[in-house]
Amino acid sequence: MKKFLAALVLALAISSSCFAAGAVKNFTAEEKAADALIGALTGNSVTYEVVSKNFSEGLKKNLTAEKFAELKKQIKDQVGTVKEANFITYAKQYNPQTGYNNVEEMLYLGTVNKEKLARFVVLFAVENNVPKIVSFQVAPMEVNGQQPAEKK
Repeated sequence: MKKFLAALVLALAISSSCFAAGAVKNFTAEEKAADALIGALTGNSVTYEVVSKNFSEGLKKNLTAEKFAELKKQIKDQVGTVKEANFITYAKQYNPQTGYNNVEEMLYLGTVNKEKLARFVVLFAVENNVPKIVSFQVAPMEVNGQQPAEKK
């Protein structure tokens, strides 16, 4: 019985790592692309030429270098200077009627100051077997000034 349970646990461990291999591969590539995009948007030395390599064909067509530079200026004016951005969550978009729609989402929160954050959402889809950025959104967030309730 002990041998059977040990074999079962080993089989489950191996199969779960095999099933996660594809997600890990996509996650790593997507995280690098999202980091480059956020770095470019927040004024780091990442250029449009570098970050646009991770764009889908449709996004490249609609978001030229000139439009990207304009967008960076708008973000700085409307959101502020983002000091740092941290990865928060990774999700696969799912519709109960149609199922998985092949879009994966990464969420980052950036610090502007004590009262303000920036929310970055980056959407990916696989294009020619490579995850590409199909859309992204940057939005300011105000930090609620209320103190947390005391525990009794």
